[in-house]
Amino acid sequence: MCCITKNTGYVFSSFLNERVIQIPDKQGKIIVLLGPPGAGKGTLAEKLVKRNGFQHLSTGEMIRKSDDKELKDLISKGDLVPDKIMIKLLKEKLGTMDFEKGLILDGFPRTLDQAHKLDSILGKMGVGLSSAVYLNISSDTAKDRLAKRAEEQDREDDKDAETIKQRFKEFREKTVPIIDFYKRSRKLKDIKSGVPAEEVYTRVVKSLGLKAGKDEE
Repeated sequence: MCCITKNTGYVFSSFLNERVIQIPDKQGKIIVLLGPPGAGKGTLAEKLVKRNGFQHLSTGEMIRKSDDKELKDLISKGDLVPDKIMIKLLKEKLGTMDFEKGLILDGFPRTLDQAHKLDSILGKMGVGLSSAVYLNISSDTAKDRLAKRAEEQDREDDKDAETIKQRFKEFREKTVPIIDFYKRSRKLKDIKSGVPAEEVYTRVVKSLGLKAGKDEE
C-alpha cells in the first residue's frame, strides 16, 4: 500500500498555491467566434467591444499587422498558420488580457487540435471558455460579402478567387469539426447570420444572456 511522504505533500501544497495565485478574482465571459470567411465575425466583435465592454483578440489582425513575411505569405494564399506559431502568438497576447472584462477570440481555434489546446491554455490561466458563437451563413451570402469588403477595404485576401476558394476549403475541412465539438460540450450558440449586422448582434447578446447596448453618440 502506497503512502504519501512529507515531501510529496509539500509538492502538492506548492502546486495548489501556484494555481490559486493564477486564478483571477472574477471571470467575464470568454467567447470564441466561429464562422466561414465573410460571416461577420469582425463586425460582431466590434459591436460587442463598443457596447458590452469586451476585449477582442483577433489572430487574423495580429498576423496582418505582423512584420513576419512568412506569416503574411501564408495568409495571402488562404492557408492556416502552423499551430506552433499560432499558439505562441496566442499565449503572448492572452498574457496581457484582463479576464474580468470578458474576451472575444476571433480566428482561434480553427482546428480541433487548437480547440483542445485552447482549453488547456485557459485552464492553466485559471479561466475557462464560456461559449462558442457560430455565425451560420450560406457560402453564397458569405462570398457576396467578401466581394463587397474587397472593394470597400481593399483587402488583398478578399480579392483573389483561388485564395477565397482555399479559405472556404480550410473552413470545411478543419474548422467545421470544431462546431460539433462545442455542440457536444453544450457551449455552442448557433446563430443564423445571413441578416443585417444589427440583427445578428441582437441575436447573439440574447443567446449569451447579455444586455443589448447602443453605440455612443
